[in-house]
Amino acid sequence: MLWLTGMLMSTIASDYFPKTAQEQVLCFLLALCASAVCGYLTATLATFFVSQDAESDRAEIAATQSIQAVETEITALPRFKPA
Repeated sequence: MLWLTGMLMSTIASDYFPKTAQEQVLCFLLALCASAVCGYLTATLATFFVSQDAESDRAEIAATQSIQAVETEITALPRFKPA
C-alpha cells in the first residue's frame, strides 16, 4: 500500500504494477528521479523567463538597472561615525 500511494502521489503511475519488493523499490526510485528531472526543467525555464523579464525596462518587477542605481546611491551616502 505504501508503494502504491507513493506512485500515485508522484503522478507517474502506469498500467504495469511490479510484484516483488525489489521491483517496487526500483520503480519508485525511477519515479522520484523523473519527478526531480521534471522539476529541474521547470525551474530552469522559470529562471530564464524571470531573468529575461528583470532585464526589461517595462517589466513589472524591479529592473536590474534600477536595482544597480539604488545600490550606487546607497554606497554614495556618507558613513555615520559615532562620536
